Formats: sequence, C-alpha cells, structure tokens
Amino acid sequence: MKKVFSVGEESAHVVDDRTCPECWDDYPVPCPCGGLVHAGGEDEDPDGAELPAITRCDHCGRSEEEIE
Repeated sequence: MKKVFSVGEESAHVVDDRTCPECWDDYPVPCPCGGLVHAGGEDEDPDGAELPAITRCDHCGRSEEEIE
C-alpha cells in the first residue's frame, strides 16, 4: 500500500516515489536526511504571477528553505 502525504493543500504525494505524479517538474529531489523533497502548490496566482513551489520532505518534513 502506498503511503501518501500532504504538500501544502495537496495530499496525494507518494512517499519514496522518485516519479511522484503530483510533483512539479524536476521534483522530487534528494533530501540530506535520505528522503525525497516533493513540490506542489499553485503555480500562478489569480493575476497570473508565478508563485514559489511549496516543498516538503517525505521523511523529515522539512522544506527546501529549511534545509538550505
């Protein structure tokens, strides 16, 4: 059975899945803890401006911002 977790409001990211279908392009990426950092969220706001990805590791729960 696949374990899923939330990234922002999205709750269908798959733990340990290097090809997670819910992730943005170029994600997930390796985390220093050994897990995978997944990315999601809205890519544009209602005015069309790009929004940053919401990221979260499937093991330690840290975002890319926290890791850096």
